[in-house]
Amino acid sequence: MRSGYSLGAPTRVCAGTGAALNTGDAFVAVLAQEPGSEEFVRLDYSPGAWEAAERPVRTPDGRRVIVLGIWRGRVPEPGARPRVWVDDASLIEMFEQSVEESARSGAEEARAFVFVLALVLARKRLLVIESSRPGRMLVRFRGSEAGSIEVVDPGLSEEVMGRVAEMLEGVMTGGVSQGEGGGVGGVGGGS
Repeated sequence: MRSGYSLGAPTRVCAGTGAALNTGDAFVAVLAQEPGSEEFVRLDYSPGAWEAAERPVRTPDGRRVIVLGIWRGRVPEPGARPRVWVDDASLIEMFEQSVEESARSGAEEARAFVFVLALVLARKRLLVIESSRPGRMLVRFRGSEAGSIEVVDPGLSEEVMGRVAEMLEGVMTGGVSQGEGGGVGGVGGGS
C-alpha cells in the first residue's frame, strides 16, 4: 500500500531559531504530526536549538505536535542524490527516542511507529524479542544486560500500517520529495 508520503530533504532552516542550516551543518530532524491531523510535518533544528527546544514540541508558528521520530544528520549539498543514510546505530537511536516520545504523546501513530521499528530492529537482529502476548511484546537490545522494553502492538489497521511502513521506508532510504511551500508532504528524513 503506497500512500505517497516522503520524508523530504532538510528544510535548511532551524525550526527553533529561524537561522539558516547550511551545507555540512549538523541537524536534528523531527517527524511530527499535529493532534487530530492526517498531515505529517518535518522540523529541522540545529543541535543547540534542539537541546533548548520547549517540550511539547511546537511548529515555528506555535502549533503543538506529536513527535513520531527523531534522527540526526548533516545538510547535504543542494541537489545531491539521496542515499541510504540510516545505519544500525541511527536506527537504535531513533528507536530509543521514539519509545520516549511515544510514551509522552500516547498517539496511535507514535505507538505504531515504535512497533514497526521494533520489528525492523528484530529482523536485523539488533533487538531480541524476549516474550510476546496479545497487545504487547518485551524486547531488549542484543548483547545488552539492560532491562527489557515493553512495546505496545497497537493492533494496526491496514491503513495505519501502510502509513507507518511508508514513513519508515522513507527514513531508511532517505526519501527526498518536498511538499508545496517548502513543507514536507509526508514524513521527515533525508541526509
